Amino acid sequence: MFINRVIAVAIILISFGVFTGCQYDKLMKSDDFDAKLVKAREYYAEGDYAKALPLLDQLLTVKIGTPEEKEIRYYMAYCYYGQGDYFSSSSLFKQVFNIIPLSGEAEESLFMSAKSMYDASPRYQLDQTYSYKAIESFQYFIDVYPKSTLVTDANKYMDNLRAKLEAKMIASAELYYNTEHYQAAAVTFKNVLLDFPDTRDAEEISFKIVNSWFSYAGQSVVCRRPERYDMAIESYFDFIKQYPQSSKADQAKSLYERSIALKDKANNEITTYKINCDELTKEN
Repeated sequence: MFINRVIAVAIILISFGVFTGCQYDKLMKSDDFDAKLVKAREYYAEGDYAKALPLLDQLLTVKIGTPEEKEIRYYMAYCYYGQGDYFSSSSLFKQVFNIIPLSGEAEESLFMSAKSMYDASPRYQLDQTYSYKAIESFQYFIDVYPKSTLVTDANKYMDNLRAKLEAKMIASAELYYNTEHYQAAAVTFKNVLLDFPDTRDAEEISFKIVNSWFSYAGQSVVCRRPERYDMAIESYFDFIKQYPQSSKADQAKSLYERSIALKDKANNEITTYKINCDELTKEN
């Protein structure tokens, strides 16, 4: 008996689904755009973006320039956002703002345009184009609406994005460092400090800059060593000035002293053996 009831309910549900699907297909093919707008609003309110969006897309082609255009673009933007198509939603939210910059939805739409880029931003190991776009968009939002209640959220999201960019740059520098590409490591670590001066890893990064230049000089031909040991020496002074009580102060001092000694040794070799550095360094 129970099984028969289950089968009966299943048949009813399938029949209803087929009927509903037929009704939806019929509406999509009709020329009754007022009915389409009513139904699109219903689907949107229910969160059924997959059904609302095709109707809204049809409506937009015939409602451009009408009072309904803003509403349709606004709903479409949220439909794309709800389906995870953040690039499309960002573009449409920006369109809403540009079309009706003085409307009640303008502030929200400009914020959501930036938030869409934020949600499109992938984990830090991947390309961060969307992160940069999101930061730019949030900053534009703050410039346009400096007193908005959403400014706090915008700043929070920008902090998250900057943390992601910082993590990516540090990871790149560490990769160079661990694979003994010391010049690239030194430059990238330096850029981390320039772009993210408040990084928690500043002390460790500063030490690794000293070590990177020292190691890079050791990899170099004799004629290049003096100038590259100078980079290590200069980096040591930057490090010890910022972190005189660092636990790595003794290691850094050792690199500094060895840099001076090895620089002198390289200069002596060049002088003693009358090495033509102009020729030797052409390709190095």
